[in-house]
Amino acid sequence: MRKLLIISGSPRVLRNPVQPIPAIQRFDGIITRTVKKYYEQISNIDVLIVSPVYGLIKAEEKISFKEPACGNWHKLKLSKEHVSYLKERNLSILQNLLQRRKYDEIYVNVGKNLLKIIEGFDKVVPRSTKITYAEGSGIGPKMAHMKKWIEANIQAI
Repeated sequence: MRKLLIISGSPRVLRNPVQPIPAIQRFDGIITRTVKKYYEQISNIDVLIVSPVYGLIKAEEKISFKEPACGNWHKLKLSKEHVSYLKERNLSILQNLLQRRKYDEIYVNVGKNLLKIIEGFDKVVPRSTKITYAEGSGIGPKMAHMKKWIEANIQAI
């Protein structure tokens, strides 16, 4: 059965190449770098990336360089209007995806500031789909938890 991995993008974005490249290659933060290491091996896992600039996008979706929003995303301040707009758009994207694809599990590793723009996604997820959140306090433990989850699902192929 298929799985879905939802991760945070990063304010660390590659400027080059100039032409559009897959989002998983454009973002260069710790979370995306970890997923990149396994990307060719996780054919049973779809990856979505959450970004305040691009919204919710597929890892393979080609994107151009755009200046990252506000530097440090831990201190990200989005207006209520922008959060509302992104949330509505992102939930619609997710709902359309879930109507076309069935997942037995969704794993979420998104920081609390970016979680706001997908807040309520669990309401559009079928009850039969397990939702797992990255566990731990801070990025290190959450990364270790996600890595363990990815490795367990590589073996399940």
